Formats: sequence, C-alpha cells, structure tokens
Amino acid sequence: MKLSTKVNILSTFLTSIILIGSFTGIYFLYKELAYTTEAEQLQERSFELATAISSLATTQDIDTVFRAYIPTDGAIFVKDTAGKNLIRLQTTSKNIEFAPHEEEHYSIQTIDDIPHIALATPMIWPDQQVVETILIQPLPTIPENLSRLKLIFVLMTLIALLPIFLAGQLLIRYIVKPVQQMTDTMEHNIRNSSFEQINAKKRSKDELANMANTYNELMAQIEQQHERQQQFIGNASHELKTPLTVIESYAKLLNRRGTENKEITKEALTAIIGEAENMKAMIEQMLALAKTSEMTIVTNTKISLQPFLQAIAHNFHQAYYREVHVECPEIELVSDEAKLKQLLFIFLDNARKYSEQEISITVQRLPKNNVEIQIIDQGVGIPRADIPHLFQRFYRVDKDRNRKTGGVGIGLSIAHEIAKQLLASIHVKSDVGQGTTISIKIPLNGGQKNEYKA
Repeated sequence: MKLSTKVNILSTFLTSIILIGSFTGIYFLYKELAYTTEAEQLQERSFELATAISSLATTQDIDTVFRAYIPTDGAIFVKDTAGKNLIRLQTTSKNIEFAPHEEEHYSIQTIDDIPHIALATPMIWPDQQVVETILIQPLPTIPENLSRLKLIFVLMTLIALLPIFLAGQLLIRYIVKPVQQMTDTMEHNIRNSSFEQINAKKRSKDELANMANTYNELMAQIEQQHERQQQFIGNASHELKTPLTVIESYAKLLNRRGTENKEITKEALTAIIGEAENMKAMIEQMLALAKTSEMTIVTNTKISLQPFLQAIAHNFHQAYYREVHVECPEIELVSDEAKLKQLLFIFLDNARKYSEQEISITVQRLPKNNVEIQIIDQGVGIPRADIPHLFQRFYRVDKDRNRKTGGVGIGLSIAHEIAKQLLASIHVKSDVGQGTTISIKIPLNGGQKNEYKA
C-alpha cells in the first residue's frame, strides 16, 4: 500500500472517529439537558400546585384545583402517608401510573414509544396532613428532536468527510511530493552513478525542507568524497608507476646480464632498495592522509605553549640531531594537542630536509584571541609560482630533489587537513635561496566547533 493511501485512510478514519465521538457526546448531553429542563418545568408546576392547595381550608373544590394543573395527556396522583390514593386524575386512557424511586428527583419511563416523566412532591393537605403528589407528563417532542439531531449529525459527518478527504489529499501532496522527488532523484543517481540534488525551498524551515537540505548536503559530501577518491587513486597510480618502472627495469637488467658484473648488480640492487623504500614511505603517507581525512573528531585541552614547543624541539633533536630554537612567551592555548603536534612535526620535517642551518619556532599573540606560530628555516626556499600549489596532494616543487629527500608530496596535504580540523590557517612566505617561513594562525580558545575537555 502506498504512503499516500495510508495517510488518506488514516486521516479520514481518525477524523471520522473524532466527529462521531464529538457528536455522540453532544447527543447525550442534549438528551440529558432536555429531560432536566422538562423536570424543572414540571417542578415549577408542582410548586404552584402546592401553593394553591395550601390556601384551601377544605377539600370541597380541591378536584377543580388539581384539574387546573394536570399536564396535557398526563396524570396527577395524590397519596397519603399510608399509600392510599386520595386523588387520581388523568387526561389519557393509558395506564401511565408510576412513581420515581426515593433516591431519584424524577423518573423516565417509556410508554407506547413515548417517554413519560414522573415527579413526586410533598404537599400539605387542607387537613394539615403531609401527602405525596405525583405529576406525570408525556414528552413526545423529545424523541422527535433527538431523531432530528441524530439525522443532522449523520449528515454533517458524511458532508464533512468530503472536505476532510480533499484536505487529506492536499496534505498528502505536500508531504509525499518531496519524498517522491527524493526517491526519484536517488533512483536517477543510482542508475546514472551521479550525485544530483533536489530543489529545496531555501526560505522554508520545516522538517521537509530540512530533510531536503540534509539530503543535498549528503549528496555534496558523497560527491566530494568520490572526487577525492578518484583523485587519490589517480595520483597514487601515477606516483607508484615511477618506482615500479624503475624496479622493473633494473630487475630486467639483472635478468639479462645476471649478477656476474658486481657494479651493475650493486647499482641495480641499490636502485631497487631505494625505490622500494620510497614506495613504502609513499604508501605510509597515503594511509596517514586517508586516516587524517576520516578522523575529524577534535578534542581540545588546555596547552601551555612554551613547554609544549620546548618538548617538541627536544624530541626533534633526539630524532634528527637538529637544533630547533624556540622563542615563545607564556601563552595558554586551547587545542587538540596530538593534532597540533603532528602539524608542527610535518613543517619541522620539511624544514630539516631542505635546510642545513638552525630551525626556529617563534610565537606571538595576535588580536581577536588568536596566536601565530612561525617555523623559520634558512634553506633553499620555494619559488613563488609553486607556493599556491604546495598543499595539493602529490604536488612536488622538484621531483628529483624530493626523491632524494624522500618526499612524495603528501605531507603538506596532511598538514592542510589537520589545520582545517583545528580551525587554523597556514601562510607560506619563501624566497629561493633565502629560506621559508610557515605561519600558523590558530584561535586561542580552540574555536566553537570543537569538543572541549577540561
């Protein structure tokens, strides 16, 4: 069963239940009010009769008084305390004698399909004894009115179902249309391997618009990830092709000439080992880049920047026997310690590879709660034309130079991904032959988007 049919049936059914329940309540309320109103009117007649009887000195004309107050087609019965009938008057040939129970104010009884109401009232008889007067009155109009009311309610329910059905259709069209549009778009994307988005109402803020916007964001992310994947596969294939070609060439050379020539053998094995190491480093960096792109959860902690940088400089010196001079005031930073450390190590490692002199780290506080960390080297520098492309995957300024230093053009891409996660910006200033300065601008409070742990 389609969703539109389910919604239509459910809305019509629930609305019908509400209408029937409401009209049923109104019907029984009207019925109760009708009988109560008749009882009150009969009570007023009874009080008037009691007043008239109390003014009589004898019972000589008492029948005349009772005939003046007898209901139309009704009856009046007067009984003493012993239950003996003192007066029995009725204007109908039917046997309509009955009385309400002691705990009831009035009683209703149906006689010949007509409801009759009986009401008992105590009165003072002319001889000063207390008697009970029972007035009985037929109520032929109440069943007629109830029947008309019932018919009106049935017609109103049937008539109301038409606009309810039409309203349900409009509601279904409003709700189901974007869902169907999304389904058609997804089917189209599946058939054509595309990432088409749906037209969402930009001004609307309801759940359907949010669903459409969320779907569009999902498609955009999937498309972006797909493009990254294709780019990654293409770049990886291109970069791995070169070392594989070198290894294959030297392997064929050894196969043709054997291993008798020690110089050729040594040259071939050295090249094969070197290219294998390059491939290993390249694969490791590829995996690191993929991991960095996926692990976007940032956990911020308070970092005392001066001892943090001193510890990094010490570890770097232990690993590469290179001095790193740190110049940092007392600053407390909120950021992800592990990611910031990885980011700084990437730039320090690049500075180590392309500079033989001392590497410096300087820190200064900036306006608007930002801090700038600079990594400065006195190395070979980078041509200005290459600076805009530094953070592209597999981009290398000098392929031959990078092969000698072990670079494959992925490290700066990893740094760029980490910087985005830390809400930091990177600026590169370099002159060929004079060195390079990497400036990292990062918010002191870690930004509002990241999770914070005290």
